[in-house]
Amino acid sequence: MISKWSLLSSLVFLVNWESSSVFAQEPHPLQSTLQGLWVEDNASRTETLEQRRFISVAESNLRDPGEAFRASYQANADAGSCLMAGALAGEAADFEIVDRGETIDLSAFGRTRRVHMDFWLEPPVTFMPGRLGWSTARWAGDMLVIRTTHFSEGVFKSGERPLPFGGSIAQMVERYRLSEDHNHLTVDINLIDPKYYTFSLNVQHSYVRADDIDRDAACVLS
Repeated sequence: MISKWSLLSSLVFLVNWESSSVFAQEPHPLQSTLQGLWVEDNASRTETLEQRRFISVAESNLRDPGEAFRASYQANADAGSCLMAGALAGEAADFEIVDRGETIDLSAFGRTRRVHMDFWLEPPVTFMPGRLGWSTARWAGDMLVIRTTHFSEGVFKSGERPLPFGGSIAQMVERYRLSEDHNHLTVDINLIDPKYYTFSLNVQHSYVRADDIDRDAACVLS
């Protein structure tokens, strides 16, 4: 016969399991150091060689569904200017990091993506896929690794023929590394979308700390 205490303990365990996994980490010493405003380390704001290479590789490795997507895409079909998280691979953006302990907020283009510091935490059953997806993170040494899944279908390159990205099997992995003086940040972005591409796509952006960023670049939902 199951005692009341055993039943209560089981219920408490289940509640705790729902809210966080056993793989949740303690806050890393560098987590609060990441907090602040970051601007692209590219004074001219021109498309870098790294970005051009990224787009070239993406365009040359589209699967048939990706080619079909581009052939049927109409520039005015996506009236919203709210970029999905994966879009930042093709277009670096000034952003803000706010450390909240169990979560980190990443804000750009007037939108905020919440990152849960529990790499294996699953979204609640009520979570709906969207342009920002579901983000979880962990520290690997002094490198912050963020994985984002549960994207809605979208694109990551503005223009007449944007590149497709998103859906149930797409994911993005970001790796954040601070310089020794903590004033420079390197973000390595890996996009994985087997539906549209023959292999994953990678690009790297560099940022420097700033006193202010353009907070008026708010997006418009379609």
